[in-house]
Amino acid sequence: MSHPQQYYYNEHDENQVEKILKTKKKKKLKKRFKILLFLLVFIAITAYFTSDYSRVQSIKVVGNEEVKTDDILSAAAISDDAIYWFLNTSHIEEKIKEVPLIKKVKVYKDFFGNVKIEIGEAERIAYCVIGKTTYVIDELGHVSETNDQKVIQSLQSSPRLSEFKDVDFLKNFAKEYVQIPELIKNQTSDIVYAPKTADETRLEFVMDNGKILYLRVEDMVDQLSRIDYEAFMTAYSEYCEFRFEGKHVYMEKCE
Repeated sequence: MSHPQQYYYNEHDENQVEKILKTKKKKKLKKRFKILLFLLVFIAITAYFTSDYSRVQSIKVVGNEEVKTDDILSAAAISDDAIYWFLNTSHIEEKIKEVPLIKKVKVYKDFFGNVKIEIGEAERIAYCVIGKTTYVIDELGHVSETNDQKVIQSLQSSPRLSEFKDVDFLKNFAKEYVQIPELIKNQTSDIVYAPKTADETRLEFVMDNGKILYLRVEDMVDQLSRIDYEAFMTAYSEYCEFRFEGKHVYMEKCE
């Protein structure tokens, strides 16, 4: 006589099955939540970057006195629809430094879309009038035009360059002039372009003490850097004209 088959249920096994089902359900919900969150973030970012809130809200320039704010903003080239977070401040600083009379510049951004440009201006060290135009040389060797009467008036205490006819030649001179010793620049009264047939770049430096130095543009940095100016003038005080030619200095006594 056969007996009916008996089944035994293990309570632990039943709980494991239920646990697996619950785990799968949680994973599905978690996956859906991640997808939904991603979509919400994507929509929010897209909405932000297409709105005015992502654009530059304001630009403020401080520290400039001689350089016009419009010239600085033009060099910065920040467009009205520029996205604030994509602004490259280092690149903007380099562009602004190309503006004459700009010695230092720092660009700041805050979290509200505002841009601040801090300017440090270079010192004016000489000026030149060609035709009816006044040109200013700054300590960095930049040459710029000015028609500001206040600026022109303030230049009177700086060395004046005369007889210069060509702006390109003036720019070449400026690049060299800023490299000569500071003591000599400070004691220079006037600089006259005085070429000769075989000496097209000859200059006449008129010093505060009345002495005259004749120099070539391309050689003056090397020639003036090799002498101790004060000691030189003391040792040769009876001489009034000094012609620097190569490694030699030819002198003429005062009359």
